[in-house]
Amino acid sequence: MREIVLVAAGLIIGGFFGVTTMCLFQINRDRHYINRKDSDKNEQEKH
Repeated sequence: MREIVLVAAGLIIGGFFGVTTMCLFQINRDRHYINRKDSDKNEQEKH
């Protein structure tokens, strides 16, 4: 019984960390795209 509880807790905690990590990488990718897009606009305005 104890093993089942530990496995369930491990899956829940691991899933939480996995989803959190993926969300952080997605936010970082979105910001990088926005910054790159803004820098392209700035380059066009300079010329």
